[in-house]
Amino acid sequence: MDPHERSRYPENIEDFHRVFKAAKEDGPQQVFDGEGVFTVSYTRLGSAGTAKDFLTRGGPEEE
Repeated sequence: MDPHERSRYPENIEDFHRVFKAAKEDGPQQVFDGEGVFTVSYTRLGSAGTAKDFLTRGGPEEE
């Protein structure tokens, strides 16, 4: 899916999979439903650990 293409709300499960795959591979996807817009994005899970460990290391700007 072209990240700049105006997408309509998915009608079936295959369309949802297509949007999720595009978000993972191409970046955030916008999906319009006639009343507004949804933004679907993908973020890879970080390494395991506690919030305390994360903040002790300095948070996101230190990684």
